[in-house]
Amino acid sequence: MFKIQTITLSTIAFVVTTCAQFSASPLAFAGDCCAPKCRPCATPICQCVPLCGCELRTERRTVMVPQMVTQNRTIERTVLKKECREKEVTVLRRVPETVERTRTCTVMVPVVRTRQETYTEMVPVTRNIEKCYTVDVPYTEMRTGTRMVPKKIWKEIERKYPVTIPYCEKKCGTKTIVKCFPVTRTRTVMVDRGCWETVSTCAVCAPVRPCAPVKPCGCGCKTACKPVCKPCAVPVCSKRIWVPKMVAKCETYTVTEHRRVEVPYEYEVKRERTEFRTRCEKVCEIVPTRECYQYPVTLCRKETRTKLVPVCEMVPRERTRCVKETVMVPRQKTEKYLETICRTVAEKKICHETVCVPVRETCTVPVSVCQMVPKCIDVKVAVAPVCAVATCNTCAPPCVKPCCK
Repeated sequence: MFKIQTITLSTIAFVVTTCAQFSASPLAFAGDCCAPKCRPCATPICQCVPLCGCELRTERRTVMVPQMVTQNRTIERTVLKKECREKEVTVLRRVPETVERTRTCTVMVPVVRTRQETYTEMVPVTRNIEKCYTVDVPYTEMRTGTRMVPKKIWKEIERKYPVTIPYCEKKCGTKTIVKCFPVTRTRTVMVDRGCWETVSTCAVCAPVRPCAPVKPCGCGCKTACKPVCKPCAVPVCSKRIWVPKMVAKCETYTVTEHRRVEVPYEYEVKRERTEFRTRCEKVCEIVPTRECYQYPVTLCRKETRTKLVPVCEMVPRERTRCVKETVMVPRQKTEKYLETICRTVAEKKICHETVCVPVRETCTVPVSVCQMVPKCIDVKVAVAPVCAVATCNTCAPPCVKPCCK
């Protein structure tokens, strides 16, 4: 499509340029026809008449236009497919095994022994000694001080406070309600218009009793004759059955439909407005006031006193006692014990594993291909004009050089 537009624009530009050249200098081409290069006429009565002009004609041309076409192509590709394979693997397993062994060990055996020892014991001895000490004796003394005491002073002041006053405002609106409207419809129902019919049926026959044995007859035969049984009587009964006959019947019924209808109505909206009012309030102000007061102070004075204090002193004394002590004596002992050892056993085990195997397969893939398609278009082409010059009968042949070139 882009190539078609380029060819059309080039053709229009060529036509416009050619027309501009012819319209700019028509006399030059006319005078060029009667230039001295041409052989002059015998009788100079020739007059050059310019008949040059720019003419456009429409030609139908075939151009190649690119077009995208989808083609199916067969290609080969490698696809991985999963396969389950068996593989033999050697697995090492540790098997516990209990072994009885003998060992010799040294055991410390406790032995109780008695020995006599002499020890020094500190015995407490109490005695009284005189000791001086200092005591703080408290006494009370009254002092005078000054302090700031807060006093309350009540004042009345005016303050403004906001009050919210509710009021109702009526507004009009529309609401959607559901109303019931009766609608008549038609439906087809199936009506059973059958009838009763009498049908004869055969009752189940009773079992045939076996024939009595036949005694030899007097016909002279050695064997007995064949027994002959009488057929049973088959009872016949009749019953009435209903034979249905379904007939389609058209009937009319009324259905209630619910439809939404918009209805105007009035409703109240609660609104609030704020007003400022004034009221008197009592305000308490605390004013600090200085006052004098007396307060007791407890003081202490130093006094020296004497007292007897019992003092305990530790005096060393030697004593004898029997002491039992336990001594650990080493002894050799042989014992048996169980030891668990692990033995490694190799086993063969078959395990399954999934392997991806490359496989070549052929598939069809859509591919977009650009093809050049022929297309017929109309193109305007400028035609070069030919100058016609009037000459006499004895004139030389016309000019070789054309007027419009």
